[in-house]
Amino acid sequence: MAKTTLTLVLPGLATILQQKINANILPKSLKTITSKAQFTVDDSNLTRLLFNLFSDTPLDSSDLPYTQLLNTATPVLCATPCYLHADRDRLLLFANEHTLTTQEAHELINELQELFEEFNATLIQHKTGEIILQLKSLPNVQFSALADVNGKAVTHYLPTGDDKINWVRLWSEIQMKLFESNFNQQRESAGKMPINSLWFWGMGEFSAKCDYWQDIQGNHPLLKQLAKATSISKTSGQQLNVLDELNLEADWQQQLAQWENDILKPALQQCRKAKISQLVLIIPEHGKYLLTPVSSWKFW
Repeated sequence: MAKTTLTLVLPGLATILQQKINANILPKSLKTITSKAQFTVDDSNLTRLLFNLFSDTPLDSSDLPYTQLLNTATPVLCATPCYLHADRDRLLLFANEHTLTTQEAHELINELQELFEEFNATLIQHKTGEIILQLKSLPNVQFSALADVNGKAVTHYLPTGDDKINWVRLWSEIQMKLFESNFNQQRESAGKMPINSLWFWGMGEFSAKCDYWQDIQGNHPLLKQLAKATSISKTSGQQLNVLDELNLEADWQQQLAQWENDILKPALQQCRKAKISQLVLIIPEHGKYLLTPVSSWKFW
């Protein structure tokens, strides 16, 4: 019988742990696990972490192969609508939080399509609702994954490679085209965040793990897409549960208490009774805690 490992991913908890004032209000089981487990630092964000949980080999390039999950017949890039905010001498990028409606996507595409003619490329809205760019062939460029740049200055994330000049120029032309466009005037009138750029990313390939995860739980859209790309094992004993991200704008202490009662306390009890051979807590942008039945009974 395969040994059982329970892997829990706790998004949003890093921000809480980084503030020492919160140490005394953390749930008892969480404090027990983190104090007795072996800890490994890992500052990967949730998107990169999920890809690596489903990849046969570590994905350490600047981009992430998201378009492979879209199963398109032609080469494509993600062309994610975003907002560039000028902050002194830098540009901060913020991805549009909500998928555009069909009408909004149609208007944005009509506004920008002419810029892509020299690239023999076409902007379309994918069935997932995302904006993607169809190409005849993929460019010789290295892009950066959206999750890695979101909320940060774009300076160190711009395209690199032989064709970078053309793609940086295109990126600038898109900004000029969208500046004070009718599309954005309508969005701002409706109280929505303007879209003044597209972020190109999602290129590459990865080999999905086969027969590794026996059970996968969670509501994250990317988790569901990755689960479809791999095959489920009947006997591996590897269980994965990606919890809903802590809402730091709401009552996150109540949400933590629910994690404690529904997930963390039962998981710790399972580990101490050796019903699972390993309990792994992964906190995006923080690190990984590995607890075994023996270490769970340590007195320090």
